[in-house]
Amino acid sequence: MLGVLLALQTAATPPCAAPAPCRVLEAAVAANQAAMFAPGGYRAVVETETSTLGRREGRISGATLIEQTSSRARWSSDGGFEQHVVGSRSFPNAIPLSRLAFLRIGWIMPTMAGERLQLIARSGPGQTDFAASLRGGFAPEIIVHPLASDREKYYRFEGGSEPVARIGAVGNLLVIAVTVIPRPGLTEEQTLFEGEMDLDPSTHALGRLFGRFKVVGPARRGGFFNFEPSATLVDLENQRLPNGAWVPLVQRFEIQTASSRASGYGAARRVISRFHDAEPLPSTGVPVAIAASTSGYVVTSAPTDSLRGFRAWHARAGAATAAVSESDFSRWRPDRLQPTGRPFVAVQGYQQGEFLRFNRVEGVYTGLSLMLRLRDAAPGLTLPVTGGYAWSEHRARGAGGAVWERNAWRLEAGAGRLLEVTNKFRNQFDHPAFGAVVGRDPWDYVERELAGAAVVRSLEAGGGSIVRLEVARVSDDSVERHMAHGLSGALLRINRGITPGTYWRAKGLLDWHPDVSPLFAHDGVGFRGEIETASGDLDYTRVEGRVVLRKSLAPVFFIARLHAGAVFATDPPPQQLFELGGPAGLPGYDYKEFAGDRAALFRVRMTYPLPLLSLPIRIGSGVTLPSLAPAISVGFQGGFTDANTAGGLAAIRALGDKYDDKTGELVTDPVTGAPLPAAVATDRIRSSVDIRIGIFGDALAVGLARALESGRKTRFVLAFGRQF
Repeated sequence: MLGVLLALQTAATPPCAAPAPCRVLEAAVAANQAAMFAPGGYRAVVETETSTLGRREGRISGATLIEQTSSRARWSSDGGFEQHVVGSRSFPNAIPLSRLAFLRIGWIMPTMAGERLQLIARSGPGQTDFAASLRGGFAPEIIVHPLASDREKYYRFEGGSEPVARIGAVGNLLVIAVTVIPRPGLTEEQTLFEGEMDLDPSTHALGRLFGRFKVVGPARRGGFFNFEPSATLVDLENQRLPNGAWVPLVQRFEIQTASSRASGYGAARRVISRFHDAEPLPSTGVPVAIAASTSGYVVTSAPTDSLRGFRAWHARAGAATAAVSESDFSRWRPDRLQPTGRPFVAVQGYQQGEFLRFNRVEGVYTGLSLMLRLRDAAPGLTLPVTGGYAWSEHRARGAGGAVWERNAWRLEAGAGRLLEVTNKFRNQFDHPAFGAVVGRDPWDYVERELAGAAVVRSLEAGGGSIVRLEVARVSDDSVERHMAHGLSGALLRINRGITPGTYWRAKGLLDWHPDVSPLFAHDGVGFRGEIETASGDLDYTRVEGRVVLRKSLAPVFFIARLHAGAVFATDPPPQQLFELGGPAGLPGYDYKEFAGDRAALFRVRMTYPLPLLSLPIRIGSGVTLPSLAPAISVGFQGGFTDANTAGGLAAIRALGDKYDDKTGELVTDPVTGAPLPAAVATDRIRSSVDIRIGIFGDALAVGLARALESGRKTRFVLAFGRQF
């Protein structure tokens, strides 16, 4: 009975609200029918850029993987679609493995005419014969065309009365804009279009579809390993050839995801294809209707050496990705990502590690983080709370507060008890959540209770550059190691000493272009400057700066980073000192063997991608993994620390005694028998070099490092995310 009522309701709802839009729609349907039966077709050069995008902290985003393919394409109404891939190159920048790596995503839609839209869902070059494309994993995805003869069963329409101005791929356009809305209550699964349909005012031909392809109705597919997206964001634009035929110009497909646990973190998979040098095929004179769902296709590929040797690219790598933004599709994101709507509680936190982390102080920490997003009830206001328990330390930690966002402004207030790290000169996106899983935990920790407020101003639309001002009441306390061995069996280090105390703290931060980093494939210059001053039991001022330069000099990638900082205080707290050595910037030396209240560190790395295993890895019909992309890299590091006052020297000594990393035994002076300090000032510039072999564009690397001074041993290096 319910199905009958839904069918009657659907039938009673008119497809459009007024006679004039209905007439426009009927003219567009007639134009689509004429294009469907028109003999002929087109040939073109199709250049496709596929990028895996990362998002951090809600404000920083960029490409972590860029792949390009060039192909010669041919489509005809009586012969289907043929594509021959002639060029392929990959620019991985970090480990791009995520759920998105397993998603099939549209690569090509050969034509936007017909009863059904056919989306060839592929990723990466490879061979597909006609028979394999008719069914199974290689069959095209079928989308009900908004101008199909049975459209009223699936869609209703709004607008479409008067021409409006649009900005397209070729400049300003005058179009008739029609809003396409899927009907509710379908009794079977279908993929429908939802969004804006632009029609040419003179011919009523379909010029553009902008919105999303959405799976509606009861699902046919399921299971634990179902990676199919429920919606794919699309921007599909046609061009008109001299003979009057409309063929593809630019096609953009995008899947966006948000981290289910860390707010502001997520990923996207973007595919942008541009059709160059399109020209019509000679007409056969025989009208053949474009098949509704059974037209196959053929994809062939040049030999691997030819793919790698291809040089006739129309656009530089990354240009297509950089020209667009995730915010273009803001209207079509899922409801939970929209700033408006009913309030809801999300099981999310602001930082990685709020649900699970592992370190030598807490052991295993498990927690829960919730966010009340008030949305329409209080626009821009979010109330986050997090809490958990450290099972080896037997201690609870947590925090709560409020965040209000409006345009480029963000206000924060909160309080909590946190375990924070004391490392300085850090990479942009490193995080200690799992520091003890592999290795000996390259972090030192301080217990910090604080209550404060901050104001943040974004300096660019959709970018990560910010100014931040903060004031807080802070209390620092020391913590001890409660876990002696990591999950890998490695002995974990003794936590270094700090000076406990309660104080007022004020901080100012300028973070300019933080996406210029080892994580994102974005060339340029980035800067971070920070000043922090404290008054109370701890009294100091710390200034720290960082400049990052990244440049792609094909085929070599170059990145350099300069850090410098100083602490001004009569008795500087040890937790505010700068430490160098081992994973902390000088891989040829012992772990943090140098410290001081003045320091500088310069690092540079050049990476050369090896000409093998550079193509994506295809597994079966629906899964393609990123290429291994092995690379060899050489790095140089140089730095110094200094302390010229008695207070500075005392702070270095307060870091603690030196212990052997492997045995955990106290290291003593061979002459006096007194314990050696954990760190000393460098007394001069210290430098080291290393060479690494990495995969995923040097994102996961092993190698050797050597200090450039006599008496030092060669050290093994294991690095993640282009740490250098």
